[in-house]
Amino acid sequence: MAVSERERAFIERVAGYKAQSHREAQARHRALGLDERLERSWELFLAGREARAARERDDDPSPLYERARALGLCS
Repeated sequence: MAVSERERAFIERVAGYKAQSHREAQARHRALGLDERLERSWELFLAGREARAARERDDDPSPLYERARALGLCS
């Protein structure tokens, strides 16, 4: 399956945005005190247990990443 430069550039941009977002979230999290970090982690855990699975959501990005993996654009 051939990959166009446009597809490659798009996936690279998405990966860059996600990496930057993760770095920013990690910096915000690490800036919190230990008690705040633990409380936030617990709240996120509880919210995640109640949330619907990604495959059930309307905005599920899985098909995009499956195609990118099939094209060898990401692992």
